[in-house]
Amino acid sequence: MHSLIVDELCDDLFTFRTELKKVIIPIAKRAYDIFLQGSMTRKEEAQKHVTATAARLLKSGDYLRLPDSSGVGRDSQLCLEFYYSNSKKALKNTDEFHRTIPVNAMLLVAAVLKGVISGFRETGTDKVPDLTAEQCRIHFVNLRKSVDKLLDIPERCDELGDMLDQWARIGMGNFDGYAAGSATGSDAEDINIIL
Repeated sequence: MHSLIVDELCDDLFTFRTELKKVIIPIAKRAYDIFLQGSMTRKEEAQKHVTATAARLLKSGDYLRLPDSSGVGRDSQLCLEFYYSNSKKALKNTDEFHRTIPVNAMLLVAAVLKGVISGFRETGTDKVPDLTAEQCRIHFVNLRKSVDKLLDIPERCDELGDMLDQWARIGMGNFDGYAAGSATGSDAEDINIIL
């Protein structure tokens, strides 16, 4: 599950973290309920909520929760948006991304997501401080260690591989069970892995 393309992504974190941030921030704002809805909320109350919610997500690891019975999860939404969009950096045209999303490509998304949520926690606002390549690399290395432990368990390794293959089929438009953001009704088993 290693790839020259993914090595290039990781080596070019400056470019790709900037592009990933653009994709991740609006999805994270919607998906994690970090920000209170409504304009009547006081600024201090809103900042406390943002800080507490982001801290809880980071401490619990809930931002890493992958798909479950509710359908396609947040991480897959982020991976699909970034790797299979029509942007100039879309990797959907490479042979490898036709078959699967490489593990390191998923981890790159998770590392930038962790950086964005950490920024929300630090500022208490939707203004994310600069996310350096070094911060991304640290998050990436730590997540990679967790995945390496997961890959040592044959059943989990198979589940992760199947999940990433499924995401690639969805991204390429080749997954019959995927419709309107839901994988329900497919023959694929629900996968719920926490890194």
